[in-house]
Amino acid sequence: MRGSPPWRALSRGFLPCLLALLALLVAAGCAESRTAPELLSVVDVVPREVDLGDRIEILGTNLPTAEAKEAVVTFRGTLRRPGQAPLTGQSIEIEGAQVSSTKISLVFSEGLQSRFAGRGDDAVHTTFHGDVVVEIPATAQGALPVNGTVRGVTMDFLPPTPRRAVIEARVKEGARALAFFGVEVAAESPPAGGLVVTGVRDGSPAGQAGLQRGDVITRFEGVKVLSKADVIPSGHERRSAVGIRRGGATPSEIELSTEGFQASAPADLLGAGILLGVAAAIILLFMAPTAGIITWVERRVSARMQSRIGPNRAGPQGLLVWVADGIKSIMKEDVIPAESDKALFRLAPYLVFVGVSATFVVMPFGQYLIAADLDIGILFVIAVTSLVTIGLMTGGWASNNKWSLLGGIRSAAQIISYEIPGAVAIVCIVMMTGSLRLQDIIGAQGGAGPSLLDVGGWPWHWFVFRNPITFALFFLYFTTALAEGNRAPFDLPEAESELVAGYSTEYSGMRYLFFFFAEWANVFVMCGIASALFLGGWQIPGVSPAQQEASFGLQLIGVFLFLLKSWALVFVVIWIRWTLPRVRIDQMMNLCWKWFVPLSFAAFLLTALWMVIGVSKTVQLVISVVTFAVWAYLFIHFIRRVQHNLREAKVALHLNPFL
Repeated sequence: MRGSPPWRALSRGFLPCLLALLALLVAAGCAESRTAPELLSVVDVVPREVDLGDRIEILGTNLPTAEAKEAVVTFRGTLRRPGQAPLTGQSIEIEGAQVSSTKISLVFSEGLQSRFAGRGDDAVHTTFHGDVVVEIPATAQGALPVNGTVRGVTMDFLPPTPRRAVIEARVKEGARALAFFGVEVAAESPPAGGLVVTGVRDGSPAGQAGLQRGDVITRFEGVKVLSKADVIPSGHERRSAVGIRRGGATPSEIELSTEGFQASAPADLLGAGILLGVAAAIILLFMAPTAGIITWVERRVSARMQSRIGPNRAGPQGLLVWVADGIKSIMKEDVIPAESDKALFRLAPYLVFVGVSATFVVMPFGQYLIAADLDIGILFVIAVTSLVTIGLMTGGWASNNKWSLLGGIRSAAQIISYEIPGAVAIVCIVMMTGSLRLQDIIGAQGGAGPSLLDVGGWPWHWFVFRNPITFALFFLYFTTALAEGNRAPFDLPEAESELVAGYSTEYSGMRYLFFFFAEWANVFVMCGIASALFLGGWQIPGVSPAQQEASFGLQLIGVFLFLLKSWALVFVVIWIRWTLPRVRIDQMMNLCWKWFVPLSFAAFLLTALWMVIGVSKTVQLVISVVTFAVWAYLFIHFIRRVQHNLREAKVALHLNPFL
């Protein structure tokens, strides 16, 4: 029998293997085809810093909204918390995100806050780094869902803030309302919001309305329910409309009787009380002593410059002289000119006082030592300080005195003029930071590298040394702040050689003191804002913000550094006042409009060009270090010249301020 050809025998053995391989490929292809394809065009996630109640939005283009109204958002990555090991491989899935043509949005509820930042007292600031995946389910039978991914996302989830007291009060009120309705709900809320009913009391309003165990309360009186705090009857209707979701059925609505429910005082009153308490504490415990101590420091420093002793009787080394001045002013007669506009005359000092004191609300003394961390913090500072202009102008006009009127007009012209270059200098810093929050501006002045010299707020990370443009902007801003604060050599509105006392000529007693109280407090305000914008604020060299957040001791060091920088600038302000002579009004206005305004706009264009061109991290570090070295050389040269002048004058130098 003739044997088969070798190739035929080989084909008989190879053919089954080939068929099996094809079958595996077909099966794998079918399985792969059932996964959601990457068809969604999503580009970014905002905001990058999330607090309770904020709305997280995944931005995109041409998102499908024909029938799908909800999407599933999944955070996949690593959660990092101060003092704890990183939680890797985390996958947090959130259902019920709302879909529109340009974004997918969801509310950061208490349930989500506990999943990201921790629960209750264990909640801490958490940073997420990873991918955000969005999946829109299929709307047709047999169709596949589609998804999209935003990769490399870094987000900060904040723990409960001082608003927690208000939120807890509202939660207690909502729990009381649920007990009145006869409803028991689960302790855990679904990530998409709502309350899961676990029990209904027989004969209760909820039982009579047909509410059942397992239902999900989604809306209450038209408000989307995220927690118990949202289930509070308004008291305006006898029956409250409640939206519920039962299993997979279409959401429906029932009505619950509210007859007999006694509403308590609004929980927002507690928040208002807290804010008023914080404001009072800032004014009474910090602002008043700060303004008073600045007066004592200024009188002591000016006395030392003029070879005098200065105040040394009221308290140790005259430290309480400002208290004595306040008591004396309160006891003085409050004279109101007969021909003045009495209402405006009384109002003017308080407008000036409010304009200065309001800035302390957003002053970033520490990483968390701030009364109100507004998203528009620096814009708020520019806005409220405009009240000072209105107050000075009002006081000058209402006094019915030509010297007061001239002083008020000078003040308005001076402040409005110098606000322009000062605001442009601030805009340059905002442009480099990308935020109006003072805490964000301070955070941008710290390094995050691997080495000790590249972590925290070292001077070469400060904006003042970031490049030659910001170096010049610091001096531009500081000079315009002196002019806006009516400090010498720009104190023309109160020039005693020309206008008697300017806008305050007709004032006496405590109203007279209010003007200068605001001026002294404004000295610290301008120095504190300059410290936050240009000198790194509360940043500690060699310490990252996360390490600082985890240690109370480091927090105190940060507060100390902020105050140290601010008081150093306060000393410079006092030094300038008792060193330079007062300029003329025409010289002051020429300096602003012919020099500062053009220079500020030139700095604005150069800063924009710097941001567009961009430089590498290494080049930026070299420029910063060189700028810092130039400043250090100039500072050392200045100190040596001062020492030389003292030696030539043969004057005894006493460094002890208490002599």
